[in-house]
Amino acid sequence: MATQPPKLLYHHRKSNPSTPPILPNELITDILSRFTVKYLMQMKCVSKSWNTLISDPIFIKIHLNRSELNPQFSLISSHNDDHSFVPFPVGLLWKNSSINIPQDPSYQLSNKNCTEIVGSCNGLVCLAGYSLNEITRYKKIWLRFWNPATRAISDKLGSFFYYDRYRFEYCKFTFGYDNSTQTYKVTALGSVVDRTLSETDVKVFSLGDNVWRTIHGVPAIPLQLYFGHEYDGVHLSNTINWLSIQDVFGRDDIVEQFVIISLDLSTETFTQLMPPENYDNHGGISPNICVMMDSLCFSYDKETEIFIWQMTKFGDEKSWSQFLKFSYHNVGVDYELGHPYIKLTPLHLSEDGDTLLLAKDEQDSAILYNRRNNIAKKTRINNKICWFSIRAYVESLVPTC
Repeated sequence: MATQPPKLLYHHRKSNPSTPPILPNELITDILSRFTVKYLMQMKCVSKSWNTLISDPIFIKIHLNRSELNPQFSLISSHNDDHSFVPFPVGLLWKNSSINIPQDPSYQLSNKNCTEIVGSCNGLVCLAGYSLNEITRYKKIWLRFWNPATRAISDKLGSFFYYDRYRFEYCKFTFGYDNSTQTYKVTALGSVVDRTLSETDVKVFSLGDNVWRTIHGVPAIPLQLYFGHEYDGVHLSNTINWLSIQDVFGRDDIVEQFVIISLDLSTETFTQLMPPENYDNHGGISPNICVMMDSLCFSYDKETEIFIWQMTKFGDEKSWSQFLKFSYHNVGVDYELGHPYIKLTPLHLSEDGDTLLLAKDEQDSAILYNRRNNIAKKTRINNKICWFSIRAYVESLVPTC
């Protein structure tokens, strides 16, 4: 049953009951900011003044701040070779309730001439699409910005071409927000590899000026280029962060070392962060990074146990602190020594800190692990879900351009 909007109560003056009620603008703003996006879109038709108010950037920010108190998640669902954007309340996941995945055409990417959901920030979703000329081997890539709550979507923006006849080329995107300039930005990782050359480029696209800028001096190769969603870039505190790998010269040979590359969206400069000192770079399965408790987290396995570290002060390598450790047996997974792939990847932690969401190496499988009572359950979402695509989401009035 749909939630009904709250009623606005007016108190007439006793001295003159026929006098129309007068509400201060601050009170009207406060009341309207509590409505859902669906009802606010309808209320734009009430009057010109309400339409102006609801479209005002200051009101949009006030409403966004209230909406963030009722967060949601978003997932990518696959059905009949088409992908759909699926928003749902956070509480349903942590309660392990059954979630029905609606096949709403308005949420299908094919209807928007796009194939990929890059990410979401403040209710704005970034999409990517492409077309390939089989004869010339030129591939055209574009972006679109979409607000699922308001149903508004931008034209194709940031289009560019690349040529891949003789070399394999990759392009991976991450969506973020620059708080200092209040600008939405998209980063593009590009890699060109052939028998003699390996290069990595980072480009930044700013919504508004619609221009790509190339940032030079990438200090390491982000794993997202080669492994996709399992190693997506992480948006946190005005930065985009990638788990990366670099060659380090040892005494006898060159060894590979994991590092975290952080791009400041304000200055568009790189910083290199090292993993926790206790992390053993040899053996086990590749580590991962994610955001939990509004902090950058680093996870890895060692033999049959999983370790999760939290950077309590972002950017300070000395602030790494281990806050969780458990075994594969605790979550009902049979561990195989020497298995070459990621088996469990931490994705989210509930607000009370009790329940951890873990994705298995199969992207349509996930586990809810209550670390307080040591009970693990499989999620009750049975549709074809890419769990590595789960992101925090909030409904908003943020415009698409």
